[in-house]
Amino acid sequence: MNSAVALVDFDRLLNGLDHIYSEFSRACGLSDCAYWMLVDTSTAGGSIAVSCLQKDICSQSFCSKQTINSAIKTLTARDFATLEFAEGSRKNKVVRLTEAGMRFAERYALPALKAEQRAFGALEPCEQREIMRLIGKFSHALGDECDAFKQHIAAESQAENQGEGESCDS
Repeated sequence: MNSAVALVDFDRLLNGLDHIYSEFSRACGLSDCAYWMLVDTSTAGGSIAVSCLQKDICSQSFCSKQTINSAIKTLTARDFATLEFAEGSRKNKVVRLTEAGMRFAERYALPALKAEQRAFGALEPCEQREIMRLIGKFSHALGDECDAFKQHIAAESQAENQGEGESCDS
């Protein structure tokens, strides 16, 4: 199999998975970020520090802090959560699910999470380990390539900026 064709097929598989996860959140009537925030908060016992949400959701689902803040506003507007200062703090905030938010999570978000667990459980243990190993290896290699790409772009940009001040008349 041609490696370019295999990569196109791999990209389709990843896009298909992204689409399936988006279908879970859409079925719940939430954005992807709000859905994962609801899942994370409910599985953490109903409350979670905003700083943890931002760190975890940013690293896991690659949402920006602005998207996370928008998702918090969505959950609070729908009376699924409150945003409060952490006990003894005037800086750190906590998202707490309301009773309505807990009921919504139990009815929609947590069953979707269980569906994901059942799907993963349909794989043999050796297949689970292998898919984790291979995706982890690919993710690490792609991350290294992305870092190298960003360094290359930054170096090109710096070289272009240095050349802008020069003229042919000097």
